[in-house]
Amino acid sequence: MEHINSTPAGGFSFVTRQGSPSAIDGATFHPDVGCNWSGVAGQATSLNGESVRGLFVQLGGSMPGMESVDKLAMTGLAPQYGAGGFEFTLADKPVASSGTLWIQLFDQQNLPLSDRIYFDTYDDCQMNLIIIYFDQVK
Repeated sequence: MEHINSTPAGGFSFVTRQGSPSAIDGATFHPDVGCNWSGVAGQATSLNGESVRGLFVQLGGSMPGMESVDKLAMTGLAPQYGAGGFEFTLADKPVASSGTLWIQLFDQQNLPLSDRIYFDTYDDCQMNLIIIYFDQVK
């Protein structure tokens, strides 16, 4: 899995935590859907380690079966991942893609707080949930 920007680059306030993105079994958070689901989720954490709510999270790019992906969520709306959690549903099954999807944090004025983080997805029921943690660095 591609990992981009583990150190502050371009002056962004948030970077991905070491080891993120990672792929896990979606049944960990959605035991009822089994292999009939795939998604991307995570949370944002402040400088002092507290969950950050109210940031916009944009998911973009493309993947097989979807010409274009453009979704918006907000941190704090998926508390199963932490108080600053977010979640996107990608498809009703695991789908493999390689670096064609990205995720990015924005503030309330739509200014970017992180770089675009490109990631892979997998056609594997044990890897149908991509977890991405953002940590504030300044």
